[in-house]
Amino acid sequence: MKEHRKLRRVLTDSAIVKMEVRAFKSVLIALLLVVPVIAAGQSTSSPEPADGNPDEDSPILIKHLPNWEAVRKQAKYVVTLDDLKRALPDQPVIDSVSFEGGTEAVIANYGQAQLAIVEFSTPQFSVDNDQLITAKIQELKTQSKPAPTAYRRVGNYSVFVFNGTDEASANQLIDQVQYQKTVQWLGEDPHLYRKLQRYLTETSAGVLVAVLKSSGLSLIACLAIGGIFGFLLFRQRRAQSAAAFSDAGGSVRLNLDELTDTHNHPRMLPPPQKQVD
Repeated sequence: MKEHRKLRRVLTDSAIVKMEVRAFKSVLIALLLVVPVIAAGQSTSSPEPADGNPDEDSPILIKHLPNWEAVRKQAKYVVTLDDLKRALPDQPVIDSVSFEGGTEAVIANYGQAQLAIVEFSTPQFSVDNDQLITAKIQELKTQSKPAPTAYRRVGNYSVFVFNGTDEASANQLIDQVQYQKTVQWLGEDPHLYRKLQRYLTETSAGVLVAVLKSSGLSLIACLAIGGIFGFLLFRQRRAQSAAAFSDAGGSVRLNLDELTDTHNHPRMLPPPQKQVD
């Protein structure tokens, strides 16, 4: 009776292993189809900028403000003299600023102080306006009229600080303004070949790294899947061997060596009797 139970348990385990192997084969096929697609997508895709990126929506001049990311929401960008006067009321020095030739300006608050950056399109416009602004400031101070707390020309920028607490702190705020010039070639760019070569090198290196990463991921996944599949296959073959060669009571064992422990089993033959001469 025990042998029949043992045989039934072995057959049940074998059936369960077969079901596990079939299920695993289905998962394996699905993974083998999906992993290469994912790896190829990672190696060819490039991250796209998110919608509503503040770096793209903000004018370039706003990014030249000190700590521009913190003040960009309240900063004012103007391209006309009237708009600049409305943003900075009761400041007579603004009348000396010329907006000819595509002048731009940006205003932002830093505590009680107001910082204004006026960008001129050419160095000549910047020099001419700087002379007018400097003369106007001297005139306002002589007449005891409202004047900027600090003023300085930085590259093509005319930088003002209004309503500052003192001139020293106003100059420290101006020191944080960095003029960033842009060079544009009217003809053919002589450095175009070098730029393209550097761009292609960086792009090729990025693609190579992405391919190596995706290949490593695919290799690890395949090794893991192969190990699991081999383990299940080993279990299936072991269960089949146990079912085919199990001692379920259908054979008779002879205890001829008299070394095996003696069990009171009805189907076990007794050892041979020694004959006495």
